[in-house]
Formats: sequence, C-alpha cells, structure tokens
Amino acid sequence: MAKQTEFFGIEYKEGSLEPKVSDLIRFAVNLAIGHDYGARLHLDRARKKGATEDEIWEATICSIRPVAAQVRNFAKKIIDNPL
Repeated sequence: MAKQTEFFGIEYKEGSLEPKVSDLIRFAVNLAIGHDYGARLHLDRARKKGATEDEIWEATICSIRPVAAQVRNFAKKIIDNPL
C-alpha cells in the first residue's frame, strides 16, 4: 500500500510504482549520472524482483537517450559555432 510522504517539498505516495519498476527506474537514473554503487544496487534489487534481461536493457536504453541527446546538442553547438 502506498504511503503519503514528502521529499524536497514534493508530496507523493511512496509505493505507487511496482517495486521492480521502481528499481529499474533507479537503476537507469544511476547509470545516467554515472553512480556505480547505486546502479549495481538497484540492478541487483530489480533482478531479485524478477526483472528480465530485456527489461534491464530497455531501462539501460532509457538512461542513454537523454545523455546521447545532450551530447548531440552540445556537439552541434560547438560544430556550428567554432572559435
């Protein structure tokens, strides 16, 4: 059952997401920010909750897309406006 809680002034119901989905999201976010321990921790937890390799790889791709877009946009800015 989800419980009402607060984090940094945002009120939400913790436990609204399926536990496996929550860990897959946390895994993807930790990959995106390069946090090794957090990525390994949430990958292990997601696997223990039944995450398949397909789900893990989909979460991985979700973490790559915004980072790749950021690199692409930065590269275009540099290429289009050299020194």
